[in-house]
Amino acid sequence: MKRTLVSVSLFAAGLALPAVAQDTGFYGDVGYTYVMTDTDDADVDIGAITGHGGWEFSPNFAVEGEVSVGIQDDEVSVGGTNVDVSMNYLIGAFGRAQLPVGDQIVVFARAGLVNAEIEAEAGGFSESQSESGAGYGVGAEFMLDAVNGVRFDYTRYDIEDLEADALTLAYKRRF
Repeated sequence: MKRTLVSVSLFAAGLALPAVAQDTGFYGDVGYTYVMTDTDDADVDIGAITGHGGWEFSPNFAVEGEVSVGIQDDEVSVGGTNVDVSMNYLIGAFGRAQLPVGDQIVVFARAGLVNAEIEAEAGGFSESQSESGAGYGVGAEFMLDAVNGVRFDYTRYDIEDLEADALTLAYKRRF
Protein backbone atom coordinates (compact mmCIF):
# COMPACT_ATOMS: atom_id res chain seq x y z
CA MET A 1 0.00 0.00 0.00
CA LYS A 2 2.80 2.37 0.93
CA ARG A 3 4.60 1.70 -2.38
CA THR A 4 1.39 2.30 -4.30
CA LEU A 5 0.84 5.63 -2.54
CA VAL A 6 4.42 6.73 -3.26
CA SER A 7 4.13 5.64 -6.91
CA VAL A 8 0.84 7.48 -7.39
CA SER A 9 2.29 10.60 -5.70
CA LEU A 10 5.37 10.59 -7.94
CA PHE A 11 3.21 10.06 -11.03
CA ALA A 12 0.94 12.98 -10.06
CA ALA A 13 3.97 15.20 -9.43
CA GLY A 14 5.29 14.29 -12.88
CA LEU A 15 2.01 15.32 -14.46
CA ALA A 16 2.11 18.66 -12.66
CA LEU A 17 5.64 19.54 -13.85
CA PRO A 18 4.71 20.36 -17.47
CA ALA A 19 2.10 22.87 -16.26
CA VAL A 20 4.68 24.62 -14.09
CA ALA A 21 7.28 24.54 -16.88
CA GLN A 22 4.92 26.44 -19.19
CA ASP A 23 4.87 29.33 -16.71
CA THR A 24 8.66 29.64 -16.51
CA GLY A 25 11.46 30.15 -18.98
CA PHE A 26 12.53 32.70 -21.56
CA TYR A 27 10.12 35.13 -23.16
CA GLY A 28 10.30 38.07 -25.50
CA ASP A 29 7.94 40.66 -26.87
CA VAL A 30 7.94 43.51 -29.35
CA GLY A 31 5.44 46.33 -29.73
CA TYR A 32 4.67 50.03 -29.85
CA THR A 33 5.20 52.43 -26.94
CA TYR A 34 3.57 55.84 -26.63
CA VAL A 35 5.65 58.08 -24.34
CA MET A 36 4.16 61.25 -22.82
CA THR A 37 6.09 63.93 -20.96
CA ASP A 38 4.77 67.07 -19.32
CA THR A 39 7.42 69.71 -18.67
CA ASP A 40 7.15 73.36 -17.70
CA ASP A 41 7.98 74.38 -21.28
CA ALA A 42 5.91 71.92 -23.36
CA ASP A 43 4.10 68.60 -23.56
CA VAL A 44 6.06 66.11 -25.67
CA ASP A 45 4.58 62.89 -27.08
CA ILE A 46 6.98 60.39 -28.67
CA GLY A 47 6.47 56.96 -30.24
CA ALA A 48 8.90 54.04 -30.02
CA ILE A 49 9.34 50.40 -30.94
CA THR A 50 9.97 48.49 -27.70
CA GLY A 51 11.23 45.01 -27.01
CA HIS A 52 11.43 43.09 -23.76
CA GLY A 53 13.40 39.93 -23.13
CA GLY A 54 13.18 38.09 -19.86
CA TRP A 55 13.35 34.99 -17.76
CA GLU A 56 10.43 33.80 -15.63
CA PHE A 57 12.23 31.81 -12.96
CA SER A 58 8.96 31.05 -11.15
CA PRO A 59 5.29 31.67 -11.90
CA ASN A 60 5.50 34.75 -9.63
CA PHE A 61 8.89 36.34 -10.41
CA ALA A 62 10.85 37.37 -13.49
CA VAL A 63 13.69 39.61 -14.60
CA GLU A 64 13.55 41.45 -17.90
CA GLY A 65 15.48 43.83 -20.07
CA GLU A 66 13.89 46.58 -22.14
CA VAL A 67 15.09 48.33 -25.30
CA SER A 68 13.16 51.14 -27.01
CA VAL A 69 14.07 53.01 -30.19
CA GLY A 70 12.22 56.20 -31.07
CA ILE A 71 10.29 56.17 -34.35
CA GLN A 72 7.90 59.10 -33.91
CA ASP A 73 9.18 62.58 -33.02
CA ASP A 74 7.23 65.54 -31.71
CA GLU A 75 7.55 69.20 -32.62
CA VAL A 76 6.94 71.70 -29.84
CA SER A 77 7.20 75.45 -29.58
CA VAL A 78 9.64 76.72 -26.95
CA GLY A 79 9.90 80.49 -26.65
CA GLY A 80 8.50 80.93 -30.16
CA THR A 81 11.00 78.49 -31.69
CA ASN A 82 9.90 75.14 -33.11
CA VAL A 83 11.92 72.32 -31.59
CA ASP A 84 11.91 68.74 -32.90
CA VAL A 85 12.19 66.30 -29.95
CA SER A 86 13.03 62.62 -30.39
CA MET A 87 14.10 59.65 -28.31
CA ASN A 88 17.20 57.93 -29.68
CA TYR A 89 17.01 54.99 -27.28
CA LEU A 90 15.94 53.79 -23.85
CA ILE A 91 17.42 50.70 -22.19
CA GLY A 92 16.47 49.23 -18.85
CA ALA A 93 16.65 46.27 -16.49
CA PHE A 94 13.64 45.35 -14.35
CA GLY A 95 12.57 42.96 -11.63
CA ARG A 96 9.01 41.77 -12.07
CA ALA A 97 6.48 40.35 -9.59
CA GLN A 98 3.58 38.64 -11.35
CA LEU A 99 0.38 36.88 -10.48
CA PRO A 100 -1.27 34.36 -12.81
CA VAL A 101 -5.04 34.92 -12.91
CA GLY A 102 -6.36 31.73 -14.44
CA ASP A 103 -4.64 29.94 -17.31
CA GLN A 104 -4.44 32.85 -19.77
CA ILE A 105 -4.01 36.10 -17.81
CA VAL A 106 -1.02 37.35 -15.85
CA VAL A 107 -0.93 40.70 -14.04
CA PHE A 108 2.41 42.17 -13.00
CA ALA A 109 4.26 45.03 -11.35
CA ARG A 110 7.83 45.90 -12.26
CA ALA A 111 10.61 48.22 -11.13
CA GLY A 112 14.13 48.85 -12.37
CA LEU A 113 16.81 51.16 -13.69
CA VAL A 114 16.80 52.84 -17.11
CA ASN A 115 19.02 54.99 -19.30
CA ALA A 116 17.62 57.13 -22.12
CA GLU A 117 18.98 59.50 -24.75
CA ILE A 118 16.73 62.35 -25.88
CA GLU A 119 17.60 64.67 -28.76
CA ALA A 120 16.31 68.18 -29.50
CA GLU A 121 16.84 69.91 -32.84
CA ALA A 122 16.03 73.50 -33.84
CA GLY A 123 17.32 75.84 -36.52
CA GLY A 124 19.94 73.40 -37.78
CA PHE A 125 21.40 72.83 -34.31
CA SER A 126 21.07 69.55 -32.46
CA GLU A 127 21.66 68.59 -28.82
CA SER A 128 21.33 65.14 -27.27
CA GLN A 129 21.48 64.15 -23.63
CA SER A 130 21.73 60.72 -22.02
CA GLU A 131 20.52 60.30 -18.43
CA SER A 132 19.68 57.48 -16.04
CA GLY A 133 16.89 56.97 -13.54
CA ALA A 134 14.17 54.66 -12.31
CA GLY A 135 11.30 52.96 -14.08
CA TYR A 136 8.28 51.34 -12.46
CA GLY A 137 4.84 50.26 -13.57
CA VAL A 138 2.09 47.69 -13.89
CA GLY A 139 0.66 45.61 -16.68
CA ALA A 140 -1.15 42.53 -17.86
CA GLU A 141 -0.64 39.76 -20.38
CA PHE A 142 -3.28 37.71 -22.14
CA MET A 143 -1.97 34.44 -23.54
CA LEU A 144 -3.72 33.31 -26.73
CA ASP A 145 -2.23 29.82 -26.43
CA ALA A 146 0.71 28.21 -24.60
CA VAL A 147 3.36 30.40 -26.32
CA ASN A 148 1.69 33.44 -27.97
CA GLY A 149 0.15 36.39 -26.19
CA VAL A 150 -0.50 40.12 -25.94
CA ARG A 151 1.11 42.43 -23.36
CA PHE A 152 -0.11 45.82 -22.16
CA ASP A 153 1.78 47.88 -19.62
CA TYR A 154 2.03 51.33 -18.10
CA THR A 155 5.49 52.47 -16.99
CA ARG A 156 6.56 55.66 -15.24
CA TYR A 157 10.11 56.81 -15.95
CA ASP A 158 11.79 59.16 -13.45
CA ILE A 159 14.96 60.13 -15.29
CA GLU A 160 16.95 62.97 -13.69
CA ASP A 161 14.79 66.09 -14.23
CA LEU A 162 12.36 64.37 -16.61
CA GLU A 163 9.26 62.36 -15.78
CA ALA A 164 7.52 60.41 -18.53
CA ASP A 165 4.55 58.06 -18.73
CA ALA A 166 4.61 55.23 -21.27
CA LEU A 167 1.91 52.88 -22.57
CA THR A 168 3.04 49.75 -24.41
CA LEU A 169 1.07 47.25 -26.47
CA ALA A 170 3.14 44.27 -27.62
CA TYR A 171 3.08 40.74 -29.03
CA LYS A 172 4.60 38.24 -26.55
CA ARG A 173 6.23 34.90 -27.25
CA ARG A 174 7.38 32.27 -24.73
CA PHE A 175 10.35 30.08 -25.65
